[in-house]
Amino acid sequence: MPVMTSEKLTKMTLRAMVREHAYPALAAVSTLILAITSFSVIEASKDLKNASKALEKVSQSIEPISTWADTQNDCVERTFRINGKDTRGLASKVWSCNGGGD
Repeated sequence: MPVMTSEKLTKMTLRAMVREHAYPALAAVSTLILAITSFSVIEASKDLKNASKALEKVSQSIEPISTWADTQNDCVERTFRINGKDTRGLASKVWSCNGGGD
């Protein structure tokens, strides 16, 4: 880059100043935006990690309910069937699977 004297600087037009400084200014803005975006992504990943831990705790706490539901579904499917044909309504099956009946 050529050395500019004070006489040249005073005669420099707006267009020439923009042309001379546009690339460094845009590079600085681009670098700043990249840095801000990187920090945002890092923070978002921390939030996702925390959310994942919370979901894991919820999953573990409802596991017994899931096991119970699977057992109930299996019982309802097999209750009151003769040759694969459903012989009773859903309410009777649920009542029987929950300990009702004679």
